[in-house]
Amino acid sequence: MSYLKRIAVLLCLNASVVHAEPTIQNLQGSAQAILDQLAASQYLAVGAVYSAGQGDILAVGVMQDAAISQQMVSDYNGDLQAVIDATYYNSQMLFEDQHDVAMANLDVAVDDLVAATAVLMEVQAIANMAAQADTVPEQLAMQAVLESTDMTISAADVSNYNSALEAVQTYARDAGAFLAASRNSTMTGTVDAYASTSGTSLYGATVAYSATADIMNISAGNGFGLGLQGLLGANVVTLEEVYAAGYGS
Repeated sequence: MSYLKRIAVLLCLNASVVHAEPTIQNLQGSAQAILDQLAASQYLAVGAVYSAGQGDILAVGVMQDAAISQQMVSDYNGDLQAVIDATYYNSQMLFEDQHDVAMANLDVAVDDLVAATAVLMEVQAIANMAAQADTVPEQLAMQAVLESTDMTISAADVSNYNSALEAVQTYARDAGAFLAASRNSTMTGTVDAYASTSGTSLYGATVAYSATADIMNISAGNGFGLGLQGLLGANVVTLEEVYAAGYGS
């Protein structure tokens, strides 16, 4: 590859992408300042080669226009370290993401509960007939219907219904706990501090909540494990409160 072609290839490498995050944006800016100098050097080198071939003499300091200053290096290295030290994913974001996952699972669980409930709603027809069977003819008519139509409830139907109830319980509880944790500065501050001290990224961390012990367990990376207990008790709602919320919605 000729010298001029190599110069052209280097010029093609001068690309920039602007990021909204401040530390990334700062690094992009300081990197771009150096890239601008490198690009200038390529143009000047092409011009210098051409001038030399024509018998022209470069003025003093021409190539130094593309020099990289110590300030440029300092800015770049400082911005690079700032990116290394920055926290782009914290515990609040982790808990919020876990809340979103639990809510998605809760939607599925509610759909399953609706389907399981629909299967058992044949009991409503029985209740209606029983309520209206006040006379002997009505009672005999009801008896005839029950003899000709299977209105029994199977163990599988009940199992599906109860399993759906448990799933709603689990995912609703977890979703509420994760959202509450994301708003609890004591929890987020503790987790973030521990992650910073251990140099662990929380991105992709595993989170689990135990309602019986009121403990939130966070696991991330190699050997990172943290349990926060007794910090979400104020967010627990009672049976009566859940009923009230259901009736009021």
